[in-house]
Amino acid sequence: MSQPSVYSRDQIIDVAFDLVREKGWPAVTTRAIAKKLGSSTMPIYSHVQSVDELEKELRIKARQLQKSFQQHQYTEHALLNLAFGYVVFARDEKQLFRFLYLDSPEQLDLENGEGIRDAFFLEYGLDSEEGRALMEMKTSGQETLIQYTWIFTHGLATLVNAGTFGSNSNQAIMRFLMNAGEAFYQWDSKKEGGIENE
Repeated sequence: MSQPSVYSRDQIIDVAFDLVREKGWPAVTTRAIAKKLGSSTMPIYSHVQSVDELEKELRIKARQLQKSFQQHQYTEHALLNLAFGYVVFARDEKQLFRFLYLDSPEQLDLENGEGIRDAFFLEYGLDSEEGRALMEMKTSGQETLIQYTWIFTHGLATLVNAGTFGSNSNQAIMRFLMNAGEAFYQWDSKKEGGIENE
């Protein structure tokens, strides 16, 4: 007769999420989860079949939290809010940012920029504030502009996360993002048909 599971799948995922948030992805093991629950590892295996399945669930939760940072209204500019929220997430949720983008990153095809615009609209929606803000830009440059601004924002977020940026204040982060955004926009505006691939 098998021992009944006293913990739900959601409880197990929540505990694993707390672990990755506090100590990082390498600290998330079935033993560590069981210890935090005060149980054996058996209930964990009865609800989560593999480490890959657990990782997928944790990514979903981490991305939901990241999205809440990005959709917060810091300014009246939706696209600036996305970038600022991304960097603030990297600063304030160090372990989750490392989990998503450094310790166990999903592979991105940045060489072949196609699909970034579509992924953006899939994530935020064409009718969202973010979608409408993007649609105000020239269609021809949207894909590449998203790609280049994301690379810059991700680089800034990584520096902030590592503590090598210097000042991690909201004002310093916002200043860098606004200056970069203005530079990318002006660069795109000077090129007929958008930013050219070199």
